[in-house]
Amino acid sequence: MDNAPADSANGDAAEETGPLKSDPAVTVAFAVGNTYRLLSPSEASYDRMTGRHLKVHDWTLYVDVLPGQDPDLIDRVTFDMRDNSFVTKAFTCHCPIRIRDSLGSSFIGQISGVSNHNHSQERQVGQSTSEGVKSEPSATTRPHPNQSRWRFSTRQQTYGPVDVLITIRGRGGCRCTVQYTIVLSPGGNECPDGSLPVLVEKRPHQQLKPLKMTDTLFSIDMSFGLDGTIAAGSSLYETAKSVYARSKIPMILFLDDETEEFSNKQSYETSIPWQVKLLQPTSISSSHGGSIDAPCNLISISSPHLTGGHGLNECYKIIEGLPSSCIISNTPVATSLTHNMGLQVQIDVTMLSFQEIVKVCQNFVKYEEAMDSLVFQNRREDRCESCRSNKQAVEGNTNKERNIRISKCKTMEDLISCMNPVVTYHYKLQLRDAVVGYARGAANPKSAIEFRQHASSTDKTTVTHWIRFCAAFVRNSSRLRSPAALKGTTSLEEEFDLLFEYVIKDRALRNYYKERRDAFNREGDLKLSDSSMLK
Repeated sequence: MDNAPADSANGDAAEETGPLKSDPAVTVAFAVGNTYRLLSPSEASYDRMTGRHLKVHDWTLYVDVLPGQDPDLIDRVTFDMRDNSFVTKAFTCHCPIRIRDSLGSSFIGQISGVSNHNHSQERQVGQSTSEGVKSEPSATTRPHPNQSRWRFSTRQQTYGPVDVLITIRGRGGCRCTVQYTIVLSPGGNECPDGSLPVLVEKRPHQQLKPLKMTDTLFSIDMSFGLDGTIAAGSSLYETAKSVYARSKIPMILFLDDETEEFSNKQSYETSIPWQVKLLQPTSISSSHGGSIDAPCNLISISSPHLTGGHGLNECYKIIEGLPSSCIISNTPVATSLTHNMGLQVQIDVTMLSFQEIVKVCQNFVKYEEAMDSLVFQNRREDRCESCRSNKQAVEGNTNKERNIRISKCKTMEDLISCMNPVVTYHYKLQLRDAVVGYARGAANPKSAIEFRQHASSTDKTTVTHWIRFCAAFVRNSSRLRSPAALKGTTSLEEEFDLLFEYVIKDRALRNYYKERRDAFNREGDLKLSDSSMLK
């Protein structure tokens, strides 16, 4: 469940959505109801509007797509609270969770992932379903798609009953509305069978679009190879010149002790310059391990601090401006250099508490294998020098032991020793920048954790989707309940599903990475240059 203010149109960089499908009219049957729990006065908080009323009614309003129906025919569900006690009145759920049909409406309370200790409305608004210790799905307990409901929902706390207008929007744009009043009684309520309409989608189905990028602060660093037969200075100059000419975003070239700027007054006023540097001269080896006479200059292109959708737009322009001479890690001849040609994404964690960063680390170790399936094979497990495995670095022989070990960290120094124990290593989830930021205290406005797992790419969708993925991973991991460890019987396929259902919460990204993962399995690393999906 991913709640956001209603009508949050995707204002980020344009995505290639492809042609619309000419589908016949389809129907989707659903159930509507609410769970309910009466809070004690010590658990409840006062309303924000007046500060006088205790919100003792804890409920989850849901729309369940029934077994056998396709939840992906629904684009989103909006819950419009017809009550003046809400500061934000409309909440939108884009990503449903899978539950067993036989469990009924009470199940959502077990997996909501939100404890009920003095949560004000601002803490409840937008809270998403998380994994609880008692309800952790596994390969044996997770319901089969044909025997499960898919739940769109929002959880709230109020001091009285609320009338809600529910709007279910199909992927073609057709809508179905339902009026519902929250039932404040033990066990909650569900509308009787046959009492609800069905969603009828008559229009062509549009592809699911990535959710709007939140105002997350981030930066990126991309490493590429350039033809080493050309002088390093000339290669860097032409690269910076090409990117600036096409993007009109200012660039600063660093070479030895000299710098050169590419900008004009207008671009400098609207954008902070990106940096282009020479990392190291090296040579390319063949994919069979033999050395060939092809020297290569390794360069770095680094962004300033970027924000949200505007930042993604800037990344789009930079990548579109890269010259064709850039060698990327999916070029077969450059296989031996893949570990140096990485895409590092830094996500700002200045506003996160220590315990929230711990939850990010727990989820990363929990889902590292699923994330490995999205990248090149030589960047998986502990094979790559520039992105060593956090899962293998954490002490413990089982998922549960590793999860507990991370939870026992009490300081950022403890956490860095746990997640990044070898000082000279670079890990898939690198925490050293976060530690430096915390050590400097509030005077340092920017502290970040770095995702190093992904290889460099000259494909703008590949890069920006990974930025979206990392931002969603941090945001949702930090704001939900501490995750339980996966059971040893959980398959990689189930781990992938759980990652996107409970953490990333973006079905467009799920579809993209499922296709990318399947392409890896189908094509392998040697045919990557023939597939834009794998660039």
